[in-house]
Amino acid sequence: MSSNPGNGSDSFIIVSEMNSHDAVTVRSTATHATYHLVDFADETTREALSSLSAGESVRLDLSRVGRRGNVWRADDAASRPPVDVAETGSAGS
Repeated sequence: MSSNPGNGSDSFIIVSEMNSHDAVTVRSTATHATYHLVDFADETTREALSSLSAGESVRLDLSRVGRRGNVWRADDAASRPPVDVAETGSAGS
């Protein structure tokens, strides 16, 4: 069972997109805590995160890697597209 820093799948913002060492830095939208992702559950999860740019949102399930440091494993990732003005109903026609 995965442990998550915020009880279940949480929303995160990409702070630093994936680098040449396959590391990604994200920030929780709820707590503003920063997490360094250095491991991925599978290739699909790694690819999902590698396709995101700084500032994009993603829902993640995280678990701690090891016992020390601020390094985490992405157990699941679901990209969240930016909210479109048309979807919110706030755009004038």
